[in-house]
Amino acid sequence: MAQPPPEAVQRVDGGGAWGPTQFDLPDRNGSNSQAILIVSLVGVVILLIIAGLWALAYFQFT
Repeated sequence: MAQPPPEAVQRVDGGGAWGPTQFDLPDRNGSNSQAILIVSLVGVVILLIIAGLWALAYFQFT
């Protein structure tokens, strides 16, 4: 199992022994509605692209 570097003992700024990461949890009283909105919009765009490609292939090859 990987061990954190020795200089990580002094770190107390969040993210654990390896330092802050992009996946740190939000504050307990914070809201993550912006992240939910972004992920939802990206999902909708991906679904629309898949549906468009499926429709294109369906009408192209039938």
